Amino acid sequence: MRYLVTAIGSMSAEAVIQAITRQPDAVAVGCNMHPKEWTAASRLVERFHQVPSARHAQPYVARLLEICKDERISHVIPLTDPEVDALSANRQRFNDLGVTLCISPQPAIRTARDKLALHHCFTGHPRIRPIRTADLRDEVLSGFSYPLLAKPRHGRSSEGQANVPDAAALQFWRDRLSDQDYVIQPHCIGDVFVVDVVRQPDGRRSAAMTRRELLRTPNGAGMTVRMKPGHVCDALALEAANVLDMHGCINIEFLIVDGTPLLMDVNPRFSAGVAFSIISGYDMVSNHLRCFDGGQIEPCAPPPDMVYARGLVEYPSQD
Repeated sequence: MRYLVTAIGSMSAEAVIQAITRQPDAVAVGCNMHPKEWTAASRLVERFHQVPSARHAQPYVARLLEICKDERISHVIPLTDPEVDALSANRQRFNDLGVTLCISPQPAIRTARDKLALHHCFTGHPRIRPIRTADLRDEVLSGFSYPLLAKPRHGRSSEGQANVPDAAALQFWRDRLSDQDYVIQPHCIGDVFVVDVVRQPDGRRSAAMTRRELLRTPNGAGMTVRMKPGHVCDALALEAANVLDMHGCINIEFLIVDGTPLLMDVNPRFSAGVAFSIISGYDMVSNHLRCFDGGQIEPCAPPPDMVYARGLVEYPSQD
């Protein structure tokens, strides 16, 4: 198998590439929007390609199709949300080349990537409680109280987020963002729990590992975490993945407020901290690959109740 891993400058890249290269007869090819010498993980792949940003979907997809042809790629594994969006919308073009996109079905991705649709999907669910969400343009925000947060409806990593402390600020942001798709949510204070989930396409087998994020970067990547064996979020995340019909490895974020888990985000790709699950005993990446090769995923034992911290390592990037 020849795997094209995209956005290999992202935080999950090294764990994903290393897991691929442990597979028999597997080859990892990488790409990124930045040059090879700026991308530390480029040292781990057989070949590297620089590509346009996925925010420019047409040239990005066109370049990936060229790489798939030239490198005889069998599977594409995107690591960021904009790439998942762009590839999902062009799935048939990759199918026509015999290339498997290792992502969930398009309806599942559309719901997961849309904060308002995700809220509507789980409103009234007997066990999963979503964070209250409304369109920023709604004149009446029933059940909301200040402070609030304004977020891009299809946003990621806290990009474009704005604090809304009072009615004057709400009107300011409504006027300023009138031509953009934004939602409003309560500014809840709580603990963030992230669940790495792997689910087979037929739904017969799935696995989950929950961690509490003790330290996070401003864009939401966990730097220090504590694994939580047998946590209630395991079952909630697996149920959410079933409702949405997610395939392969994804991550689901909950905010626990006063003891109540609130569904915050569903990210249809590897989490930035997927390595935490791997070092805790479950290879999320290898089992993700099984989901798209027709294999059966492995059972998942509870992780040890341990704290892990992420560090940074420097490498020379030029020969």
